[in-house]
Amino acid sequence: MQAAGPARRCWISLGSNRAREASIRGGVQGLRRAFGALILSPVYETAAEGFVGDPFLNLVAGIETTLTVGEIRAILRRIEADHGRERSGEPFAPRTLDLDLLTFGDRSGEFDGYRIPRDEILRYAFVLGPLADVAPEERHPIAGRCYAVLWEQLLARLRAERLGQPQAMAIRDPADESAKQHWSPLHRFKLTLGSP
Repeated sequence: MQAAGPARRCWISLGSNRAREASIRGGVQGLRRAFGALILSPVYETAAEGFVGDPFLNLVAGIETTLTVGEIRAILRRIEADHGRERSGEPFAPRTLDLDLLTFGDRSGEFDGYRIPRDEILRYAFVLGPLADVAPEERHPIAGRCYAVLWEQLLARLRAERLGQPQAMAIRDPADESAKQHWSPLHRFKLTLGSP
C-alpha cells in the first residue's frame, strides 16, 4: 500500500448487534492485525438508533497510520466482510460488525470520496461518549472543542430531551434530581478484548 505521509492518529468506531461479543472481539483482532497496537475505549451497550432492534455493543479504537483514508476504509470493509457483514443498503439495520473511520488526524474535508470528520461524532452518544473516554483533551477538527466538553454538552441535551424540558429549566423534585442528572444513554459492558 502507498504511504500517505506522516503518521496520523485516527479514530474508528466499532459496533455490533448480531453475535455482538464475538463480532466485537473479531473486529478488534482484525484492527490489531492490520494496524498494530490500538487505543481502546470501554465497551458500551446502547439502544439501536434509527430502527427497532437488539441493543448494540459500541466502542472506539485509536490507530497510528501513514495510510490514506481510502486505504484505511478498504481495510475496514475487509474486516467487516470477514466477520459476516452484509451490506443491505439500509443505513439503519442490524449488523454483525460496523467499522467507521471517524477522524484522520486533525484533517477535515473530503478524502477519497469520504467526509472527515464524520458527522456521527457530534450526533450519537455511542460514538462521542467512548471517544471522550480515550481522547478527552483531543479537539474535534471542525468544532474546535475537546471531546470531553462536546460529550458533556451532548449529554446535557440528551438528558433534557429525556426529561421533556428545555436545558435551562430547573428540575423541581429534589428526590428525582440526582437520578435524572446522572442518567446516561451509555451503559458499560464488561468485555475482555486482550492487550493493546
